[in-house]
Formats: sequence, structure tokens, C-alpha cells
Amino acid sequence: MTPGTHITDEDRRAATTVTGSGSEVGTALCADERVRKISFTGSTAVGRRIAAVAGVKKLSLELGANCPVIVMPDADVELVASATAAGGYVNAGQVCISVQRVLVDRGVYGDFLDALKPRVEAIRVGDPFDEGTQLSALIDEREAVRVESTIREAVAGGASLVTGGERSNGVVAPTIVADVPPDSPLSRDELFGPAVAVTPVAGIDEAIALANDSAYGLGAGIFTRDVEHALRFARDVDCGNVHVNWTPLWRADLMPYGGLKGSGIGKEGPRYAIEEMTELKSVVFHNVGR
Repeated sequence: MTPGTHITDEDRRAATTVTGSGSEVGTALCADERVRKISFTGSTAVGRRIAAVAGVKKLSLELGANCPVIVMPDADVELVASATAAGGYVNAGQVCISVQRVLVDRGVYGDFLDALKPRVEAIRVGDPFDEGTQLSALIDEREAVRVESTIREAVAGGASLVTGGERSNGVVAPTIVADVPPDSPLSRDELFGPAVAVTPVAGIDEAIALANDSAYGLGAGIFTRDVEHALRFARDVDCGNVHVNWTPLWRADLMPYGGLKGSGIGKEGPRYAIEEMTELKSVVFHNVGR
């Protein structure tokens, strides 16, 4: 099917799948008035294009992300390090709710890096068919080159490479980059790779400001024993999913799942997806007597 192709009612009834690239079929499907609902998972750029051509219809857009984690001075540093080593590197970081940046109070900054480094260096890199492998290649070598370039750019801009950074074909070693400037692409853009940016902060005010200094708003986490800090974080951070004492890389089907800002619109999860994909009709019978 090519752009401009007419979809008949018979075609719509007979077919449940239309194959082809998004550039070939996407505009035709999204713009067609008979399509009442669009559900899309992908990049923010494509999501904006869909919204521009869709017209008046229901949209669920699960788009990009750049998930922050805040570490307060009263946090259990060993717990944070273990959670970050899992949350930042599963599926080689190719998860929309992967931990990408950790904003650490200066009082525990060195302790956190000391605890995180051995855990990340212990991640086993290898053949994906080996059951012991914990991290392997990205989706293709072009993506690995992009991730490596982003890491190198951050280091060239003043950040410090703590561990990793090497690339072999499509595999990027699990990487920690410290002292990452907040305006670095490693801190601001979606990386979608096995690297975590660590940045020191002076307290909860700066941490929340930096967490919100992003075009995205999918998930965020905070580690603290202070209930007031936790509640303030939950209220003030502009993300659709917030976690206290864990990373954003956690979800359950019963939860409403979805982001704010450039991370999209609409909610997933069985109950909420059904609601998103349902058009309500109100029917009122008025008693006019017998």
C-alpha cells in the first residue's frame, strides 16, 4: 500500500494487519477518518508526526524518555547501587524506563560511585545465547556507534569515565560516566544504551529542578528515608510514573502507565488500555408518561 491508497470498507473488515514501512503506510492509516484510535510506541519525533496528521481521534503515544533517579544523603547507598546496576543496564539499556541519569547529593556522591562501580563491572557481557550473559549487543551496530559517540562527547565536555565506554561491533560495555554536566546530550537526550550519567547535586531543590529539566517525563525515582522529601518529589517531578526507594524500571499491569511532556499521552496497562480504546456513548431515556 502506498500513500493515497483508498481503503474500502470491505478491506477494513477483511484485514487485521497492514504490512509496510511507516513512511509508506503510516500517513495513510493515521490520516484516514475511519481510523478512530491510534496506539503507537516509538520515538517522540514520529509521535509528533502522527499527532500532526491524525486529526480528531483518540491517540495513545508512548514515546521517548530520559529517566532520572535522585539519591538523597539519607539513602541506603548499597541499595541504590544495586538498583541502578539493574535498572540502567537491562536489555543493554534499550528500555524506555531505563535509568539514564542519577542525581546524587554531594554528601554521598563518592560513596555511591564506589558502590556502583564494582556492580557494573560485574555485569557479564557476552553471547546472548549463553544463559550467563547479562548484557550483549544493541539492536544494530549503528546504534552502538551512536551510544559510544554520546559517551565520548560527554567525556570531552568535562565528564569523567568511571568504567566502560568501549565498543566492539554492536556491543557497548556497561558504562558509568560521572560529573556529567546537565546540558550534556548524555544527560538531556534519550540514550537508549548501557550507560548511566551521574551528576552531583546540592540538595532536593537542585535535584528536582534538574530532574524536570528535560523534554521527557515518563519515569523517575528517589531514594530517601525522609517522607517530606518523598512526597515533595512525588508532587513536583513532572513524570507519569514516580517511584520512592526504587528505580523507574518497575511496573505492574494493574498500574496506569504512561508519560508526560515529550514522553507521550495516554495510559497503558490492561484496564487503562481498554479505557483508552473505548469510545463512551451516553444514552438517556426520558420518561414521557404512558
